[in-house]
Order: sequence, then structure tokens, then C-alpha cells
Amino acid sequence: MRKVKRTAGLVVTTVLTAAMAVSIIGGCSNGKGENKPPTNSNVSNKETPHETEKPLEIGWLAYNSSAQPDKDSPIIKLMEEKYKTKFDIWYVDNTKWDDSLNIKLAAGEMPDFMKVLNRNNIPNYVDQNILAPIPEEMLTQFAPTFKKFFDDHFPEIWNSVKYDGKIYGIPGANLNAAYPTVVIWRKDWLENVGITKTPETLEEFEDALRKFRNNDPDDNGKKDTYGLSDFAIPGIMGAFGYPGLMELKSAAKGELDKAICYILKDGEIKIAAIQPEMKEALTLLSKWYKEGLIDPEFITSENTGGYWGDSQAFYNGKIGLTGKGMFYQWRNTLDPDNPSYLGGNQYLNFKKSQPNGEIVFGKPMIGPDGKSGTPQWDTAVSPASFTTKSLRDPRIMETVLRMVEDQTTDYDLFQTNRFGIKGVGWTEEDGKFKQLVVEPSNIKSEQAGKNVLTIGGNKEFALRSQGPAGDFAFAEQVNKYPGYKPLIVPPVEAYNKYGADLAKLTVEYYFKIITGERPVSDFDEFVQKFREHGGEQLEKEATEAYNKMIGE
Repeated sequence: MRKVKRTAGLVVTTVLTAAMAVSIIGGCSNGKGENKPPTNSNVSNKETPHETEKPLEIGWLAYNSSAQPDKDSPIIKLMEEKYKTKFDIWYVDNTKWDDSLNIKLAAGEMPDFMKVLNRNNIPNYVDQNILAPIPEEMLTQFAPTFKKFFDDHFPEIWNSVKYDGKIYGIPGANLNAAYPTVVIWRKDWLENVGITKTPETLEEFEDALRKFRNNDPDDNGKKDTYGLSDFAIPGIMGAFGYPGLMELKSAAKGELDKAICYILKDGEIKIAAIQPEMKEALTLLSKWYKEGLIDPEFITSENTGGYWGDSQAFYNGKIGLTGKGMFYQWRNTLDPDNPSYLGGNQYLNFKKSQPNGEIVFGKPMIGPDGKSGTPQWDTAVSPASFTTKSLRDPRIMETVLRMVEDQTTDYDLFQTNRFGIKGVGWTEEDGKFKQLVVEPSNIKSEQAGKNVLTIGGNKEFALRSQGPAGDFAFAEQVNKYPGYKPLIVPPVEAYNKYGADLAKLTVEYYFKIITGERPVSDFDEFVQKFREHGGEQLEKEATEAYNKMIGE
């Protein structure tokens, strides 16, 4: 029950994938590849635009497409009656999404509204006349609360659905990613070495880490403990600026987005790893390593197997500071609404190894210039877009935007689309959400019409779903500090051409500088090599692509 509730509350908007090539649909283009959006002069804000007309048919593929929904589902029937609409719900095999959908698109068939699994495909879909722009004034008129929610909480997400300055999708947000990764200390170790205040400043961090190494925090009479390993290092870098490596183990394994991280600096896209502030960060880490505060095995990671968030070094009492995970993974408080809940998985794994150990959530280290933050996940999830077919009737875009707005302002409607008719699939008891029917699989759920027409929602709905003791309420207590979000930049050729070599170069220099195999002064040599071997071209192309995306 608990995991179903949490998962259902994490994503603000539910939408899925899109396509490749398709022929131009008659009447949807001016012949120059410029898709004209509908006007809204004939619509009143006070009523559904077509409530006196025959039902409007909308081709719909804005869901996970695990199964063909039952067209007679009570949820779908309710929505059709509410919006005087007939939904032609498409189904494609989501295990063969591209192949299945591309055949239809190549034949000139498309729904009116569909999920775009990979948002990086938006430029291609626009150029191929698949997607239609959404005028901002229509969002303001028909989905004002939804638009304001993203403007206020996730303004960066609009860039994930933009091309040439125009909006081409209804964005969605992963609410988990609204919170940075955690900072976890061994509370009992802090107390054992005489520290009563959870460290925040560079000096306090350094003092605690030094005492973890030298003052026998586990009371075993041996000097066999360290301050930190790889999970906490990006947060240390964050005290100086955007971390040059967002995750050390992933970067070392060749995951480019963990080593090639974009930042916006003076109006241009730059690579975080080669910024001068990272030389300062590496200077401190090199000093700590030489002093023995960093576990020498950080190179192979504190995660030696199993789930990516597990820290065997922390579980086994080797280090006293870790990170990388999320608030719900390390949650160490109970949920009175769920007696079976004993804590987050990583916290429980820690307690299995250290039954007498205690943790405390900390904050990222504050650097000499006041900078601070841990890595943050990408907040944007797959958007949903209108196709050029939808332009045949302006009521289609207006109706879908009304659906978005209604599910952002009407809690019951939002939950009904997720869990079924109120009183049958879900209810509220004493003001607390309760799921009455748990489907055995996504297939059964979608067959019943659940999470098929779900689009919209807001953070308050998620908090209300989980209740006053839920994970998001817990996150509000322990994760209210800065994070470094991924910058949304369209893919460029230089990234594919040079990215792997540049990432390898970055990992090599960073690790060798930290361990002292190279002096910190070699950072300047690294920057020069990085630029000469494609980095300068990458920054140039990324800046051009970014400006194209936002319409500058």
C-alpha cells in the first residue's frame, strides 16, 4: 500500500512517447513547416467550449500504454460526460514503442495528443510536422493554475518542452527531484567525538571528519575509520560551485551526464568540470585525502554491489558521512498511518549492520564564498504534446488544457483519474487518503482506465495524498536546502563526438589530483586539454542549441 501511494504521488503529469517521420497533414501547415496554433476568440472561460455541440473526438496516447483501456471504464465515461468528448484511446505496445508508433506515423496516422517519451525528440518532431505549438496565452487562459504552479516551483521545466522559443508540450515534474540528495551523518559518531551540532560550515565539516579519522568514533580501539568516501564528494564540491562530477562511480563507469555537466555562465553554456572554482574544490579534497580523511577505496566507490543507493562503507562502520541517496531512502521516522512502515530501505539496511547506530540528516557544506548544495535529479519527466492533427479543431487544445487545469485544481477529479471512482477505488477517512482497490499490475490498472487520462496535479495534492506524516512532509523537514539541478540543453553533435573522451579525461584528472598522483596545478593542464579535445566546440554548439531552444 505505502509504495503504491508514494509512487502515485510523485509525478505531477502523466504522459509518454512519440515518433519519427510522418507525412504532412493537410490543413495543418502553411507549407513552410510553421504549424499554426488555434485561436481562442470564440471560447468563453465560463463553460466547456462545445457543451451544446455533438461530442468532440480526441485521439489520445498520453499514457503509459501498458494495455488497451476499456472504453466503457467508469473513469473514462465520467470524463467523456464531463467534457462532452469521445476519447479515441490509442494503444501501442510500450515494449516496442518506437517501432509500433513509427509505422502508424509513417502512414500518416497520429493521435491528437500523445506522450513524448524522449523530450530530446521534440525538435525532430517539430521539423517533421508532427507536433504543434501551444500558445502561451492559451495556457494562461485555460490552464492558469497549472502554468503558475510550474512558473513558481519548476520554471526550468518549460525549457524541456521548448523549441525555437515556442512551447511544444505539457510538462510533467518528478516531485522527488524537487529535493536535493541527502547529507547523512553518523549521529552516534558525532556524539562520541564530542560534537553536538551537526556540521554546516567548511571548518565544522573538517573538524568532524578529522575526528572521525583520529578519535576512534566507533570505540573499537583501532584507527580504522574515515570521514567520507565518494558519495559525499559532489556535495563537498558544491561548496565551491556546480560540482564537476555529479556522481563519481557513475562518471567512472562512463555515464557522460555525470561528468559533462552544463552550467549557464555570462549568457553562455559552460562545462562545470573546467571552471576555476573546481580547482579550489580539488585543492581541499586533495588536502583531505593526504590527511587520511577520505577512504582510499573511494576510487572503487563505497557502493560495492547491490542497489545503487547502498553504501557498504557506511553500513559497515568505515565512514561517518555519506550522501547521494534521497530523503525517502534514508527516512528514519515512522509513519503512524502505516504501522508496517519501519523506515527507508537504506536506513533499514544501515540498521541491520549497525543496530545501535544512529543517523542524522545534515545540510551541505557551506564554502568560503557562501556557496552550498548537493546534486539534484532532473525534475522534468516525459511531456505530452499536441500533434498537428489536433489543429483541425481548436476545441481539442482548449478541452485538453481545461482537463489539465481541472486536475490541478480539483483534488477529487485528479485522484479519480488515478485510482477510480471515489468511494469505490479510493476515499478519505478523517481527512486522510485511503486507496480501496490496488490493481495487481499496470496492465490491470490501465485496462480499468486508471492513469490513462491523468494530466495535471500539483505539489499540494501529493502532500495531501500522503498525509501529514508522508514522505514529502518528511522531506520538507530535512531537505530544505540548495541543490544543483541539471541544466536543460538540447543534444548537440559535439557531445556525441567528443563526450566520451572528455568524460574519461575529467575522471582521470579529478581522481589523480584528489589522490595526489597529480599536483593540483595540473588542473590548468586538464582545462587546456579539455578545450583542445572538443570541449571548446562542445560549449559553442551547446550555447547555440540552448539559445535556439529558448528563442534567442
